[in-house]
Amino acid sequence: MKVFNIHKISLASVLLATPLYILPLRILAQTPNPKQPAIIINSGSTNTCKYRIRLLPSGKATYTVCDKTGEGQVKLEIATKFFNDILAAKPLSKLSYKPCVKSVSFGTLAQVSYQGQKSQDISCPSNDSRVTNLYNDTKSIQKELNFSTSKN
Repeated sequence: MKVFNIHKISLASVLLATPLYILPLRILAQTPNPKQPAIIINSGSTNTCKYRIRLLPSGKATYTVCDKTGEGQVKLEIATKFFNDILAAKPLSKLSYKPCVKSVSFGTLAQVSYQGQKSQDISCPSNDSRVTNLYNDTKSIQKELNFSTSKN
């Protein structure tokens, strides 16, 4: 009988302890790789330059706008929110997409790319908060880097 109780306790211990092992693995699997950048791509328009931002989870960024390169630092809170929103939106290629009418002169296309996945255009209004969050993040990041997209 004692052997049976030991196995019962061991089984119960294993069953109770399993979530403690799995939870950190799930969190680790959803933690952005500190060396893997997310890419923000904006097509530009007739009146504005296209740009591309390469952002690391640390907030370190490099960008190309109007065929000029630059680098900067995005506040950690903004970078962290962006990467959390990317993780919440994965897989990016499966995000809901609803085309919208855009001005020929002012309309742009905005996309996010991360870990081999790429979103469709996230600049169109969406009922999916994940799309809206990503788009708002990209605008915050571009504003934080303080570069102009003007063709002047």
